[in-house]
Amino acid sequence: MSTAPAMNAKFDSEAGIRAYYDQAPYPNYPLETTHADNADALYLHNLVTPYYLRNQRVIASAGKRILDAGCGSGFTSLALAQANPGARIVGIDLSERSLAVARERLAFHGFKSAEFHALPIERVGELGEDFDLINCDEVLYLLPDPGVGLAALAGVLAPDGILRANLHDRHQRAPLFRAQQAFALLNAVGKVEGEARYALVSDVMESLGDRVFLKQSCWGYAGEEHRYAEWIAMNYLLEGDKGFTIPELFAMLRQANLEFVCMLQWPEWELVNLFKEPTLLPPQFAQIYRSASPEVRLHLYELFHGNHRLIDFWCAHPGRGRPYQPLARWSAPELAAARVHLHPQLCTEQLKADLRASLAQNNDFQMNRYLRAPRGGEFTLDSLIARGLLPLWEGPQPLETLIENWVAAVCTETEATGGAVDPERLRGDLLNFVAYGERFAYFLVERAA
Repeated sequence: MSTAPAMNAKFDSEAGIRAYYDQAPYPNYPLETTHADNADALYLHNLVTPYYLRNQRVIASAGKRILDAGCGSGFTSLALAQANPGARIVGIDLSERSLAVARERLAFHGFKSAEFHALPIERVGELGEDFDLINCDEVLYLLPDPGVGLAALAGVLAPDGILRANLHDRHQRAPLFRAQQAFALLNAVGKVEGEARYALVSDVMESLGDRVFLKQSCWGYAGEEHRYAEWIAMNYLLEGDKGFTIPELFAMLRQANLEFVCMLQWPEWELVNLFKEPTLLPPQFAQIYRSASPEVRLHLYELFHGNHRLIDFWCAHPGRGRPYQPLARWSAPELAAARVHLHPQLCTEQLKADLRASLAQNNDFQMNRYLRAPRGGEFTLDSLIARGLLPLWEGPQPLETLIENWVAAVCTETEATGGAVDPERLRGDLLNFVAYGERFAYFLVERAA
């Protein structure tokens, strides 16, 4: 996959982090590697997604300012550029060598106006501007004080901006913290240096018995990845790695005067989905759940089933968003005035052509072939529902018009063949399906101002 970084630098100082990534910019993907065909990555890096979840409104990316904080070699900067057409991309990082690769990468893909600056996150205010979207991926947990870094980013977040950041999850990563200590001890006692460290990790882990805890918990699951030096470096030999919990995250948000929006993979963090029958919860638990804050619900989730490597979240300035409401709670007048959009990563010519071909054969249509994030459920259009939604590929539609036109068409077609349908049931079917897709932000339903 890549040339291994030399694990000699210490992660307990700015100079140490800079030296580490100057030796081997990360991630080390070839310049020609692109996100253009990765709808999942584009979906999660598109400002439309978190902005809708925050405000239940659709926003255009053209002219917006996007910061990639700790951009490294620019691979995520490229995703941000490809996901947000017309946005201005700015990246910062400590490593000059990484920034040189980032500049080359973005220019190679046609984003020649992207800017990159050698600057630590704690001094991001020196840029002298604010940003509509800030991405800080796989960085905060390496800082001496992640809360200070988060507060610095909050200081350059536009009033209605969205900040994405993440922390290593202490519960999920606990075995790897043990492995890091074990190999730090082995390397110190044996005076093992340079690339010999990677061989030591690989040889020891492969030779351990299959029932040994570390091998079971954090080696075999990695599949072929554990053979790559870069993967070993960023997991088994990473110095200064730290893990956090949900309460610690929320404490940092309060310290930075930021408000939690949601997790990037929010369906996977839904507490009630851990139960055999989510609609039949134990009565006492159900009462507690209804009154619990998002912090408490997420903390319970991590205690019951914490299996995410990252606590990966969106946040924003407090009090500026429009509280999210599922469509089931909208009033009849609100639904009547609503307008429906397709998420940009679904509104493509290829998907529309494939959908039309599927409809021509009266087949169901599997949307997850085109977009799988956020993970949390299958998304299949049966041929009848798909016909009702097809106008969305031409542009946003008033919800009422979308439903009424489809109901009228189905009734006319059915009556012509001597059949009968219930128009109200049809209305409910299409509205329920839009509501289901809206839960995943596949459909973006705007209320009137």
